[in-house]
Amino acid sequence: MIAGLAGPVSRSSIGRTMSELTDSVHTYLATAAASGFAGLQVTMLNHWQGHENLLWRVRCEETEAVAKLFMDAGQVRGRRQLDGHQLFAQRGLAPTPLWFDRYPEGLARQLLVYNWVSGEPPDVSDPGQLAELARAAAQVHASDPEELRRFSPRPFNLDYYWRMIAGGVTTIEQWLPASDCPAMAGLFTRMADRAGVLVGNALPLWQGAPPAPVHGDLKLENAVMALGTALLVDWELFGLGDAALEVAAFLFASQSEIDEESQETWLDAYLSHVDDAAMNQRISVYRQLLPLEHLSFLLNGARNLSAAERNSDEFRASAPFLAETLLATLTQSSIALDIPVMAGDPVLQQETRALFNL
Repeated sequence: MIAGLAGPVSRSSIGRTMSELTDSVHTYLATAAASGFAGLQVTMLNHWQGHENLLWRVRCEETEAVAKLFMDAGQVRGRRQLDGHQLFAQRGLAPTPLWFDRYPEGLARQLLVYNWVSGEPPDVSDPGQLAELARAAAQVHASDPEELRRFSPRPFNLDYYWRMIAGGVTTIEQWLPASDCPAMAGLFTRMADRAGVLVGNALPLWQGAPPAPVHGDLKLENAVMALGTALLVDWELFGLGDAALEVAAFLFASQSEIDEESQETWLDAYLSHVDDAAMNQRISVYRQLLPLEHLSFLLNGARNLSAAERNSDEFRASAPFLAETLLATLTQSSIALDIPVMAGDPVLQQETRALFNL
C-alpha cells in the first residue's frame, strides 16, 4: 500500500463521477501520444483520494504505477513533485517518476505517473524504522540546494515564519476580549508576548543558515517502508525551505502516534546525520512556537464561524470535541512557552465551552 491516501470516492471535485474519471484516465494511459503506456494493455487496479488529488494504481505489462491527477494548482504542485522524485528516486528516497503531463489529452488537470512501491507505513513501535525515517529526512535536508529551482511554500526561516502567523495572533488578541473570555485573552496575550521575545532572541541562530531542500509535507502518512528503507511520497510542497521547521512540524504532527520518549530518540537519530551545531536549537524554537500557531488556527476558526454554522447540527455534534481540542492546545502552548497554567482551570474551561455555545 501507499501511505497518505484516503479511501475511495464517488464524485471528484471537478464534477465527474469516479467511474467516468477512471475511464478517462484509462483512455489517456492507453492511447494518448504523451503516455508512456500508449498502445499497450493497461489495467486499472484501484483508486484513492488524496488531500487535493485523485490517484489510481495501474498495471501495464510488467510495470505497476500510480497515476496522480491534481485537483488544485496542478501545474506548480505537479512540477514540485516531479522535481522531488527526479532528485531523490536515484537516492532511494522516492518512487521513480515515469512522466508528467501538463496538458493530458482528455483530462482537465495535470497528471503525474510514477512507479508503484510496495510497502507499509512506518511501524512507530519499531526503533529501527523510526531511525531509518530520520535518516531519510536528514538525507533530503543535506542535499545540495543548488540542485533545486523552487522554494517550498513553507517558510524558509524563523523571521518569515513569525511574520506569517503574527497577523493571526494579533487578530485573536483583539477578538478574545470582546468575546467575554478575559482569562483566555490574558493568557493568550502572555503567550504572544513570550513568543515575540523568543523569536527576537533566536533570530541570530538563522544567520548563516541558508534555505535547504525540504520535502514540504513530512508526515508519517507520507512515508513508506520498503525492504527496510524509508521512501517519501507526496512531494507536492517540495523545494527550498527550513529543515528545522520541517523536523519540528513532523514531531508536532506525529505526537499522537509517537510517544515523547520515542520522539526524542527520533530527533537524536536525525541529528546524528546532521553537521550543524545549531540545528537542535533551531528545532527547539519551532517546537515552542508550533502549539501557539495551532492554537491561533483553532481560535480563528471559532472566530470565523457564522451564525448559521453555529446553529447547524454538524456544529452542535462536534462542539464538545472542538472545545476539548482547543483547551488541550491552549494548555500545550502555555507549557511550550513556559507559562504556568493550573491543570483543569475551571475559568478557562468555562470560557472555552462558551466559545462553542456549550
